[in-house]
Parts: sequence; structure tokens; C-alpha cells
Amino acid sequence: MKILALDTSTKAMSIALMEAVEDLNHARMQAETTTNTKIKHSTQLLPLVESLLRAIHWAPTDIEAVIVTRGPGSYTGLRIGVTFAKTMAWTLNIPLYSITSLEALSANHPVDDGLIFTFINARRQTLFGAGYQFKQGTIAEEVVTSDYYTLAEFLAQVEQVLKETTNPNQSLYFVSPDYQEFHDAIVARFGEQAVILTGEEVVMRASQWMHLPLRREDVATFIPEYLKRAEAEEHWREAHQEEALNDGGHYVERAD
Repeated sequence: MKILALDTSTKAMSIALMEAVEDLNHARMQAETTTNTKIKHSTQLLPLVESLLRAIHWAPTDIEAVIVTRGPGSYTGLRIGVTFAKTMAWTLNIPLYSITSLEALSANHPVDDGLIFTFINARRQTLFGAGYQFKQGTIAEEVVTSDYYTLAEFLAQVEQVLKETTNPNQSLYFVSPDYQEFHDAIVARFGEQAVILTGEEVVMRASQWMHLPLRREDVATFIPEYLKRAEAEEHWREAHQEEALNDGGHYVERAD
């Protein structure tokens, strides 16, 4: 099975072409590219996919499954990646699988077992975060629910997990492309027990997800998981409280 995996949920973008003889969890990377620039994903994604396909002499019609991060993360980035993945899956009539961005980040975990906490900056001292217990190189349990938190709330969740574990002195691994924004607060709370990954270890790589839980999606109904309303929608709701309530919470204005 030939697989296209892609992530556009953060500033970095990763695309991988994989091939599996038996199942998705044992796929091997054939080609991969990862960028970490301010260039818009909308201008990079299609040319880079085409370039990777040419490099290993695959045609787009050779792709037999697509995997994409479903969120949370950048609103625009998620829409670009999910729309591209859905279009590929619909056009080729192939399976579509997803993984959360926070699960995808956990693939950068440097050891087979332990506690790992992933997060993405949501601005103003808030973040999208989750926590996982890893065993034998994969997620065994979600110990902090994937959600939108203030920094204080997230660190309190981590502290609670530590209190409930059988090994309260174990290292706590933190993985985030935005670690610099929260580094001091994490160290102040957990000291040397906190292992904060840096450099290439915090950039998502699409080829690393195969051992993580993948979810089969319905191509027609699949949408990103934002976990938080867009700032523009929040401002609209503040200014149109009655309309927002009466419309059932839909952020859409009629133009007629």
C-alpha cells in the first residue's frame, strides 16, 4: 500500500510518502520533506507533493491511502491540509486516516516508555495541550485530555498526573514547536524533572506517525478539530450575542 501522510497544523509542514507491505503501522518511508519557514502552506503543499512523487517515480493515482493531522493548530493551516487530504481521498476513492496534531508531536518522544506532554501555542498564555503515557514506543493512554487550556491549567493537569503515577520521580518530556514561549514556567514548576525537547525534535515529521493510533475518517463529513473558536468568531459573538444564541451558535452571516 502506497501512503501519503501530511501535516500543515503549525508553521512547519511535513509530507511523507510511505509504503506498507502488511498494514499502516509497519509502513516504511520512501520520501519525505519538512519545511519550517514563514512561506504559506497554500503555496508550498501541492508543488512539494508533486516533487516527492516525481522523485520516487510515483503517480498521484498510485496513492492508496492518505493520512493527515486533524488539529488542533493553525486554523488556516488545518483547513489547507484537511482540504487537500479530503480531495485526494475523494478523487481517488481511497481511505482517509487522521491523527491529532498533539499525538503527532508525541512521535518525537526520545524513549519507548514514559510520560510525554505535547502542546501548541494558542496565544495570550493559552495553549492546545495533551499528555500521553507511552509504553513500548506507542501511546498506551491519554493522561491529559487533548483540549484548550490556559498555561496554569495545563501545568496543573501535568502535576495531577505526576501525583497519581507510581513513579513520581520520573522525567516529564515536553514537546512543542513553541517551547520557548513556555520554557521558564515549565522549569519553574517541575525543575530538572522537566525534559524540554528542542531543535529538530520539536518539528513534526509525517513519517514518524505509523506506530501511533490512526483513525479512519468518513471523507464526506470529516472536518478539522479546532478545539477553540477562531478569534474573529469570538469577536463576532461578543458583538452579536442574541444572533449567535438564536442561530444555534453558527458563525455565518446571510448576504441577501
